[in-house]
Amino acid sequence: MNYYEHHIGDYAEATAHLTFIEDATYSRLIRKYYATEKPLPIEIKLVQRLINARSKEEKNAVVSVLNEFFTLTDDGWRQERCDHEIARFKDKQLKARRSAEGRWQSFPSDESQPEITPNIGCVRNATAMRTHCSPDTRHQSPVTNLHTPGKQNNGGEKEKIPQELTKPSDEEKVFQERIEKYKSFAAMISKEGRAIAVDDYRIRDIVNLGVSEAEVAEAIATAKETRMKVSNPTPINAGYVLAILKGARKKVEAASAEEEAWWKTNDGIDTKGRELGMRAQGAENYDAFKTRIFTELRKRQEAMEKPNAN
Repeated sequence: MNYYEHHIGDYAEATAHLTFIEDATYSRLIRKYYATEKPLPIEIKLVQRLINARSKEEKNAVVSVLNEFFTLTDDGWRQERCDHEIARFKDKQLKARRSAEGRWQSFPSDESQPEITPNIGCVRNATAMRTHCSPDTRHQSPVTNLHTPGKQNNGGEKEKIPQELTKPSDEEKVFQERIEKYKSFAAMISKEGRAIAVDDYRIRDIVNLGVSEAEVAEAIATAKETRMKVSNPTPINAGYVLAILKGARKKVEAASAEEEAWWKTNDGIDTKGRELGMRAQGAENYDAFKTRIFTELRKRQEAMEKPNAN
């Protein structure tokens, strides 16, 4: 990709809390992401080298920005917005190529096809018609026999359409549901803040989060309340609502991950112990306390399963 859209207002709002170095780091990471059209390497040192981060402050900025704006996956550090724009760019390329191929394939292949006289220097391209290339063409004679016996347009037998073809498929239903969400979310944001088009990429990103209308309404209310607290009269926009929804989703995921990995930190072990009514005994270290907690959890699980076994 040699070009990508940069929405100044959305970017400024999402990065207002960053330091000067972090902002520059984020911008470099995005440009590298678009230039390579793939996730950033898993190894942070390689990422730092890619954008020429040398000082300690610059290297720390890379770590901070990756953790806040990117997601670590098996194939590298991914950025949702960048992935979306790259996919849209490739989709446009594919459609353009298919459209060009379709122009040539649309010509009939029978003997009545216009002939191109060889060796006249004709250059074919995606927009040129074949008759433009050669003055020596044979035009197809008009076909007058357009009807077949027994199937005249004025009363002939009508072709029967199978009933199952008239029913929408599951994919069509899902697509229609997404369209309805686009319209609904765009209307909600336009009503309470700045007007936005149904096909705006931020509306698509909100739909892709899988949120409900209630969650969008709550995010809009939060955005308005935040603006009122700081006496900011600027109408809320879709980018701000999207950022709030993403933040709420990350908090839920973080809470879920923290609950699942309570044994990885001392604070988590203490919290889980309090939930079970247990405390460390004397000079008991965290490893020993964690082992007792696991034992207690196993005992309680077995006690719950015994009645079902009988």
